[in-house]
Amino acid sequence: MTGQFGYPADAAHFLISYSPADERWATWIAWELERAGYRTILQAWDFVAGTNFIEFMDRAICESIAVIAVLSPNYVRSRYGRLEWQAAFRSAPDDPQRRLITVRIEDFDPEGLLATITYVDLVGAADERDARRRLLRRVGEAMRGRAKPTAGPGFPAGPAVGPGDDELPAGQPPPQIAAHHPRLRLRHPPAYPPQRSTGHAADTEVTLLHLPGPRFARQPCAGPAPRQRAKELLDAVGSGVDRLLATGGTGPDALLISGDLTAAGGIREFDEALAFLARLRDVLDLDAGRIAVVPGPHDVNHAACRAYFASCEADEVRPQPPYWDKWRHYFRFFTELYDGVDGPTFDRHRPWSVFEMPELNLVVAGINSTMAESHLPDGHHGLVGAAQAHWFARRLDRYRSGGWLTAGLIGHPAASDAVRDHDSVAALLTPRLHLLVSPPPGCGGDAASAGAGPTFIRLSTAADDGSGAADDVRSRAIAAGPGPATPGSPDIVSGR
Repeated sequence: MTGQFGYPADAAHFLISYSPADERWATWIAWELERAGYRTILQAWDFVAGTNFIEFMDRAICESIAVIAVLSPNYVRSRYGRLEWQAAFRSAPDDPQRRLITVRIEDFDPEGLLATITYVDLVGAADERDARRRLLRRVGEAMRGRAKPTAGPGFPAGPAVGPGDDELPAGQPPPQIAAHHPRLRLRHPPAYPPQRSTGHAADTEVTLLHLPGPRFARQPCAGPAPRQRAKELLDAVGSGVDRLLATGGTGPDALLISGDLTAAGGIREFDEALAFLARLRDVLDLDAGRIAVVPGPHDVNHAACRAYFASCEADEVRPQPPYWDKWRHYFRFFTELYDGVDGPTFDRHRPWSVFEMPELNLVVAGINSTMAESHLPDGHHGLVGAAQAHWFARRLDRYRSGGWLTAGLIGHPAASDAVRDHDSVAALLTPRLHLLVSPPPGCGGDAASAGAGPTFIRLSTAADDGSGAADDVRSRAIAAGPGPATPGSPDIVSGR
């Protein structure tokens, strides 16, 4: 059975293509379109656990009538966003606006092929009502192929008469269209304007959510299945947020994940982790720029490391530490998580990350402690290395002198001998950090079995005087899941 434009009657109308940095806008647009009777595909709602990201996007483009691109400088930089809008453009080169609808949310001028598409402009909208009217009117015109209004223009000498704000454009299908699979939906309609979180004053508090390794496994080994584990974690975090709000607190300002997202660094396991984070971001209402993540020992793919060694043997060359190929799937996960977000990097030249959060006056040093992890018998210990430690020391000095709060995030337990060069690293970094976040000792297995759950850390943002003293910064932990969390517990190490 076919419907509009010859597509199946149950086909989705729109795939919402966006940069993770603009997810609030994308969510608001999708909500308003579905409220008006359209069926949308949105990564944050429809990217279910166990789905390969590339396969999901390919199927979504093929099964939707048109792609709606949420235009911003972040989107222009997005590698996956570019692949999505170009696929839509190529599918109808003679009439690209039939398959690609662009919605501008920031004041900038698109270039290249995107400049040839007339965009729906939400920049300068007076209020939410005006933005909704612009969106629904222009999308309706694009679907009908012409800009004829749905109501008569009215007598020229009198006031214009038009449809109501929420009137469904003429010719649209009925609103009840069955979804192909379960979806994540927000508890409440997204707020307008869907802008990024506002900054914090220098004398307020920042609340950080620390999540020790969830260890999603394609085939569960010791612990619950990935979907069950994801649900447990989401429930635990949601309950923790509710408790904070009930006591007059606020939700977390940033999310810190201390490695071990997967059980063995598998490609499907990282897909599970990516899908989980898409849902967690909605629960927490956080932009991708408010997430800091580092690899843990279980995020290293030993099979890829063995393959690299075999390739070196075939070419009669010596394998070069830190054996970059072992992070192959972590790198893909990192790239997709921060696609279009300006700042976080993880690459061959610098396999560690800096996460700047200027709205919070906070920078997180993403310390990679898996530099030595490999398939070799003696390759199962934490190691940071002198080059990384000195690089962070120089960088952190600049942030501290600028009055920033500095936090460290590492994938091995910091309060133990899990990191072989712990003493030298501590001597370089501890004086420069207000806070060091790491998994608790014994968190080598599933986080739940180790008694470690998500923990909220409340950090005072009293301005640093730039002297390097951390005495004016205070932090305390608030339990948010299974297992206790108290001030001074092993997963929270004060800078001084």
